[in-house]
Order: sequence, then C-alpha cells, then structure tokens
Amino acid sequence: MTKVRTVLGDVSPASLGRTLTHEHLLYSYTGAEVDHRCAFDLAAATERISTEVADAARDFGFTTLVDLTPAEVGRHPQLMADVARRSKVNIVGTTGFFPQHLGLPHWWRLQSIDEFKDFFVRDISEGMVYASTKTHIKAGIIKIATGMDSVNPRPAPIGPSGKRVGEFEERAIRGAGRAQKALGCCVNTHTDPMDYSVGNPGLDQLDLLEDEGADPTKVIIGHAFISASTEQIEAICDRGASVQVDHMGIPWRHGSVDELDAKLAHHMCELADAGYLDRMTISYDRWFFNPRGGATELNPQLLNENVPMGYLYTDFLPRLARLGFHAEDLERMLIDNPRRLLAF
Repeated sequence: MTKVRTVLGDVSPASLGRTLTHEHLLYSYTGAEVDHRCAFDLAAATERISTEVADAARDFGFTTLVDLTPAEVGRHPQLMADVARRSKVNIVGTTGFFPQHLGLPHWWRLQSIDEFKDFFVRDISEGMVYASTKTHIKAGIIKIATGMDSVNPRPAPIGPSGKRVGEFEERAIRGAGRAQKALGCCVNTHTDPMDYSVGNPGLDQLDLLEDEGADPTKVIIGHAFISASTEQIEAICDRGASVQVDHMGIPWRHGSVDELDAKLAHHMCELADAGYLDRMTISYDRWFFNPRGGATELNPQLLNENVPMGYLYTDFLPRLARLGFHAEDLERMLIDNPRRLLAF
C-alpha cells in the first residue's frame, strides 16, 4: 500500500490536495545557529508560521507543503511538526544537504557514500536528529544539490567525475541514490541556473542517482526553468524525471519579477504542448521565516519572503491563461503529479 510520509505520520496520497513541492518554513545558513542575531523564540515563530500556513490553506487550498530545507540550513523537525498540527496542513520533511559551496559541513565531508545512504534511510525510517537529539519526526523526501552561490553567480567547477559536481556533493548524491533505491521515496533537487549555460546539471544529477540504482521517475529536478532552454528541460523529462517550476514572483537571477515570470510561463506552455504536463510540479521556494529578521549588510534583500501566498492565482495564472494554459492543467501540476511523486 502506498503512503506519503509527513512529519505527523503516514497519510494516503489521495489526501494531499494542492501540494507545493519546495518551500521553507524556517530557512537560514550554516553557522547562523550560533549567531546572537539569529536567536528566536520558538513558540512565537511557530505561531506566526502556523497562522500563515493555515491562511494559505484556507484562502488558496494549499493543503500540503514539502519543507525542502536541508539538514544544515535551518531544518527544525519540532517546528515542522508543531506547524502541521496547528495549521492542519500536511508537512513533508526533508533529509539531505545543500551544495558543498554553501553547506555540507566538515563532519559530512568525512562520510562515505554508504554513511550518507544510512543517514538518509534513518531520517526517513526512524526520525530526524536535531541539536544532537533524536526525534521520532520522520522525513518523507530526500534533497540533493549542486552548484555555487548567488553572491557571485558562476558555473560550478568540474569535479572528479568530469561533471560539474563537487567531490562531497557526489558522495551525498550517490548516497541518496542508494537510499532511494532501498526506500522508493522521492528525490527533489537544487540545481544552479548558471550551470545550464555550460551543460545540463539536471542530467548530471540523474546520471549519478541512476548509477546507484535510483528510479528517475521518482526524481524532481529543481530550478531548471529559471535559465535552462526548453530543450534542456525536455531532455530531463525524456530521462523519466519530473521538473519543478519555481520562483514565480521571486526574481532570482533576474532583473525583475516580470522577466522571470514570462520565462517560466513560456517554458510551461511549451512543455505542456509537447506532452510533458504530467512531468511538472510547481512551487514558490518561499521562506516563511528567516531568523535573521530581515536584510543583512551584504545581503540587502530577502526576496523569497516577499511573495504573497496567493501570487500563483492572482498574478501567475492570469499570465498563463493569456498563453492558453488552462487552470485545470495547473491543478494536475498541484495535485496529481505530487500525489504520484511523493508516494512510496
């Protein structure tokens, strides 16, 4: 019998409803956990986030969120469980790591492929660890990631395998492939837009995952729509994987929201016309709470916090409709496709 593993337990795939496949309830960066400016009141943060999530469910029908926050970038199992309990929204937690340029702390750079695999399996089967304490709150999806950072955007260097994948990233990805083979769960990925200018990082990730026995039909390649060509995205779908539309309303690596939204909508319509509608999911990649509490001196804008939860319907869907993309097609991306991908 198939199930979707949420932080409050397993649920039927049929119960998911509209699902956002890549969001962040709490988001920070490695090292922030020891910064006085990032200390926060857990009860207050839980109340604030729960209210916003519940409002999104009431107003726009988002009844399932995948919190795709990696283990070292602010993942907080208890907060996820408390938000799910208070908001009555399904929350799917994540096991996995960020790219080595931004994450994968020193301890994890010392681990073997099988040690990564065991970590992912235990997070999903036994429960995640937080602040060196075991919990019974289980993850339901694996995240892998490659690429550089947004401060000085540039393609990633070529790694030991001849792909633009670092040594430590590759071990984590191969471990994820072995864990996915063992469990049958979904893998969702972070790719860097700059890497599509010199290759296809989605295919690089699939190569490594499949080399370890992973099923590409249970993989979602993230961020491809931001800068890849339609042909590059189709090549990912032709391998059996799905692709995620994300960042509508958030002008990551683009001069304006309008510029990025136009690109996302164009790719979506072209893929749907080519028969790939059932290979697409859609999400914001929104931060509900960053404990820093706003901009920093060198990071003046936290754009991921600014997009309204209704933006998909108030702004983006009308743009799609003008291009001939139907509301019922969006429902397939929000309901049918995540239901299939998240089930194991």
